[in-house]
Amino acid sequence: MPTPAATPAESPLSRLTLAISGFGADRAAPRILLDWFRFLGGRPAEVVYVDGGSARTSTRVLTSMLHRGLIDRLELLNPRHWENSYDRCYIQEYRAGRLATRPYIMFVKLDMLTWRQGHARWLEEDMARLDQPGVFAITNSHLIDPPTGREGPYLRYDFASLNFALMKREAWERAMREQIGGFIDAEFRGPFPAHIQAEERWRRALVEWAWQSHCRANGLRTLARAESSDWTIFHVNKTGRRLLALRKRFLAREGIEAFFDQPKMRYRPPHTGPARAGRALEGAVRGLRSLVRPRDEAGAPR
Repeated sequence: MPTPAATPAESPLSRLTLAISGFGADRAAPRILLDWFRFLGGRPAEVVYVDGGSARTSTRVLTSMLHRGLIDRLELLNPRHWENSYDRCYIQEYRAGRLATRPYIMFVKLDMLTWRQGHARWLEEDMARLDQPGVFAITNSHLIDPPTGREGPYLRYDFASLNFALMKREAWERAMREQIGGFIDAEFRGPFPAHIQAEERWRRALVEWAWQSHCRANGLRTLARAESSDWTIFHVNKTGRRLLALRKRFLAREGIEAFFDQPKMRYRPPHTGPARAGRALEGAVRGLRSLVRPRDEAGAPR
């Protein structure tokens, strides 16, 4: 994989920080990051990564990416640190934003698959949308709810996803201070913000809930480009070999149409012929086992 070229001066990329947080980076991470660079049209001026306390194998991947020039600033956490918790990943997500120094922040995750054909000025156009009254962020269209309307090529929401969200850094700072400032000042050790009405199992998405709460409190909206065969940003929620296998099929545009703009959807292309045959055989074997399984005196399978 080649080292990315320097950011062109005076381009939208020169005003952009790519902010990433994660846990358990593996061999797929540099490949997906380079995909993001291609999607953006080049390397952003700044790339920051905050790790949540991963094992040494992952930190080796990340430090390699740092020395190759894929990452500018890398923050690692002692795996035994209090912040290393699945339920407190919002701390790393917040810190990724804090590391940003450019006027625009783009939050992304490295389990996302991106594709565009054309749309050469999309980043410039999206940044211009953020200048319109009431627009808080540009995000992707695989969110928690369907859109509430449409504005030209964009779908309208009140939610932004850390999987992909572009916003002005000053808007991000304002939302964080307004919604969870006290929690931040308590170093995230105080009570969970009471006005964030999220089920306990979803509290880990605090940053996203805070963005939504900020939008609702201030009459703001988020926008997402409607997907098509020449524009897709798909969530996969896989890592390593499985992620790279899905990436290969995604780039071949296999089965993409069924996922356009679908809430909560994760890309899973149709099974190939051999895979379908294997699943059918597995089902037949399970059925045969159920027929020959020993039964108790009442006739029920044991």
